[in-house]
Amino acid sequence: MTDIIPREEWGAEPARWTTNQKRPVDHVFIHHGATLLRDHSQEGEAAIARAYQRYHFGKSWADIAYSFLIGLKSGRIYEARGWFNRPGATKNWNHRSYAICIIGDTTQQVISDEAVRAIHNLIKEGIKLGYILPDFNIRGHRDVKNKDCPGHTAYSRLQEMRPDVETVVVPKLVPPAFTKPLKLRWPRNRSPLVKWVQAVLGLPLNGDYGWLTVQRVKAWQKENGLKPDGIVGSITYNKMFGE
Repeated sequence: MTDIIPREEWGAEPARWTTNQKRPVDHVFIHHGATLLRDHSQEGEAAIARAYQRYHFGKSWADIAYSFLIGLKSGRIYEARGWFNRPGATKNWNHRSYAICIIGDTTQQVISDEAVRAIHNLIKEGIKLGYILPDFNIRGHRDVKNKDCPGHTAYSRLQEMRPDVETVVVPKLVPPAFTKPLKLRWPRNRSPLVKWVQAVLGLPLNGDYGWLTVQRVKAWQKENGLKPDGIVGSITYNKMFGE
């Protein structure tokens, strides 16, 4: 588990309001604060983080704009808006991204290996938790805004911040082959195909080709230009499962 310093520990003021973030996101944007960081202690970093928040409050924003903050040299991770609240740092992209800000000025100061590794690990954890898509894009603020943000010492290392995540290949599920029509009868038809039909129709998967399933099949057939007879014959099967 990545060690993240919570808001109360660095002295953040409560947010004025929050907006839930839709997850998972498909972008992570890297920013820098553009303020020289001379005191690299935790308190020195926290003092700059508080200054960022005061500045953003002064712009009538809800809170400090970033999702997380990273110490330029130390690699300490500070919670800002966090995983669950929408950031406000990347206009037109906030609804689909997280914003990670490096505390310091990466046009004049060199980002450390520790900071790069911290961002890498934070993103990796976000993917593991299901908050970031494995095939996400990592970009600098400068890629979508006419700014030098982050500075070149951080921007040149963006790809190092990206974790290598193994892509899981989900096998394609194949419905049972069509053998004979499904129709209303007694005793009820409990062919394995029944649950597949019910899944397509959004019905409970009870495996019983009963009255409710028949009525939904009729409605589906009508919507798809087929004879609404409630029978899943070869024509309905092929239309439903794309064979």
